Amino acid sequence: MGRRWGVGVVLCVMLAGCDDAEPQNVIDEEQPGEGVAFDEDNPYADVEGKADSPRTYEVPTDLPDLERPEIIVSLDRKTVHLFDRATAFSAVYPTGPGALTSSGRSMTPAGFFATWHDTDDYWYNIPRRYAPDYFGGFPFLRLTVENSSGQHTYGFHGPISYSCPGGASSCDLEDRQWFLKRDFVSHGCMRMESQDIVDMFYSIASHPSVPVTIIPDAELDAAGNVVDLDTDVTLWDVGASIAYGDCGVRPDPYSVDGRWTSTSCG
Repeated sequence: MGRRWGVGVVLCVMLAGCDDAEPQNVIDEEQPGEGVAFDEDNPYADVEGKADSPRTYEVPTDLPDLERPEIIVSLDRKTVHLFDRATAFSAVYPTGPGALTSSGRSMTPAGFFATWHDTDDYWYNIPRRYAPDYFGGFPFLRLTVENSSGQHTYGFHGPISYSCPGGASSCDLEDRQWFLKRDFVSHGCMRMESQDIVDMFYSIASHPSVPVTIIPDAELDAAGNVVDLDTDVTLWDVGASIAYGDCGVRPDPYSVDGRWTSTSCG
């Protein structure tokens, strides 16, 4: 599998996390919580990198200019779909959403949300998150979703899981071999491949808030086809409403007032 950029075309980059074979001695240090347990216990903590922190990625310089970016997450297909109807850009990434509860539902809340609008507070839009260090220094995009305590602990971030050279039980940050488990594995956030979250973060960095729809079902494109990593996507027309299964119909979020209002469903 690989990722294709462009007009309605989508694939996934062939990385370790796209394969079925799991590396040996995979380490996953994330603790239980609604979204991120650390953020529940340490709201508004300093979670950015320090001057001496290792740089685990380069800022991309060849990303497309998006005018009206939107994101749809399908829990059923475990996909994150970033698209722009105005420019016909479309990219689908694999993800590891929230683990299944005893009721069979993912811990990732379904509904109509958005990335956070406060571009001056890096706790919401974090270019390089190092605390806890299992975030790997990759971007963290926080959402308007609230947990049961009213905290914003959900978001998009890197893969969390990693292995160390030689099968070691621990290793320095710059030596970690990151691995996405594309399964119901997180505590509510959407885990993504390291390069994917970097690309998505900087693709929408100039937009103070981007609509995010999370649905329990498979995402269907304008032609009625299931959106997945290896499918050509037919985007909806600018201004068209989109039906989201049990979540109902949402108008084009760039065409109506109150488009950033959070609404849960499913």
